[in-house]
Amino acid sequence: MRLAPKTAIAALTATFAIVGYIPVATAHPHVWIDSQATMIFDKNKITGIHMVWVFDDMFSLTLMDQFDHNHDMRFFDQENDEVRDNAFIALADIGFMTYLRRNEEVVKIAGFHDFVADITDQGRVKYSFTLDLAEPVDPVADQIGLSVYDSEFFIDVAFAQKDPVLFSGNDGLTCSYKMGEDDKHRIYYDMVSPQRADITCK
Repeated sequence: MRLAPKTAIAALTATFAIVGYIPVATAHPHVWIDSQATMIFDKNKITGIHMVWVFDDMFSLTLMDQFDHNHDMRFFDQENDEVRDNAFIALADIGFMTYLRRNEEVVKIAGFHDFVADITDQGRVKYSFTLDLAEPVDPVADQIGLSVYDSEFFIDVAFAQKDPVLFSGNDGLTCSYKMGEDDKHRIYYDMVSPQRADITCK
């Protein structure tokens, strides 16, 4: 029995199919990501999120085999564009797995820019990109929570252990975060609580 992803998450997991490697659908997850988020401010409101994703060793090898054509352990120019167009861009259908909640209502992601795929010295593929919010968010007036997850749980996303959330452009504001589990928005048949960063500014 072969895995048939049912949502736009196939944009990422379909890369397995491109290279002829599709895991058996008896276990979850199949891909692991360490994620770091930088909240981008303009005029004391959050207007975007800069994301860094670092993939597990196995999926990194899959991406490198498919897209690192000259085997130089980097994705330059056309290679970077191919990674973006074949293994990233369709995740827009599900907000790039990024859920910024304002008073528990998800804020729409309007788009992305500055996508760069790279390979770390440890041989793990890294994506960096900036997400644009459809509307600014006020972290002083509202309750803000950030989670990154795949609701189908084909992909397990965890915040990085060091500096999981950073802040940029928050001039005049002191911002902090508290990490926890989001029991209000459980996924995968109500069996998994995604990680969540609750953000406060004053």
